Amino acid sequence: MTDLVAVILAGGEGRRIGGNKPAVMLAGHCLIDRAISHVSGWHIPARVAVREPGQAGSARMPEILDDLRIAGPLGGLLGALTWAKAFGARRVITIPCDMPNLPEDLKTRLDAAAARFDRPAVASSLQRRHPVCAVWPIHCLEPLRIYADDGRLSLMGALEICAAVGVDWPVQGLDPFHNVNTMDDLALARRSLRGDASDFDGIRS
Repeated sequence: MTDLVAVILAGGEGRRIGGNKPAVMLAGHCLIDRAISHVSGWHIPARVAVREPGQAGSARMPEILDDLRIAGPLGGLLGALTWAKAFGARRVITIPCDMPNLPEDLKTRLDAAAARFDRPAVASSLQRRHPVCAVWPIHCLEPLRIYADDGRLSLMGALEICAAVGVDWPVQGLDPFHNVNTMDDLALARRSLRGDASDFDGIRS
């Protein structure tokens, strides 16, 4: 078996930023390529989860499909766990395509916690959990299918039923889990990449 595989969640519509979020440009690179570059540095098997084939454009990584019966990011998580189980992995780490400033030690710290406690480990910052950034043991798949079949879609609720542990990151400047949902969010990310860190004290993702 493989200890850990990775999935980038890219199945959202991105309506608040005009659609096609994976292709949104940030400092010369689209968001999906930034996410792929981050994951590629982990040197583990990885996929991009989408709701429609080709949704991630010309992404340099194979696609898998969300669980199309389930709306929202929970569908992406179920798709990720289903693929990871078939691949023979023990755990899967998920990140979204719209968090371009993720910490370098994300995989190391999350996977260490998940392996130690044999339950999900979720990133947090500024006293807030980020459920799209988490490591999920494969044995969570069946409880989460039951959870979804009951009509529940919240990733926060999914963390609760699987008794997830939190792993906290300190914030200096812009939250490393800042996500790009709007043009204002994109502007903040651009300013952060330019090194204007003093502009972001106390700003949540």
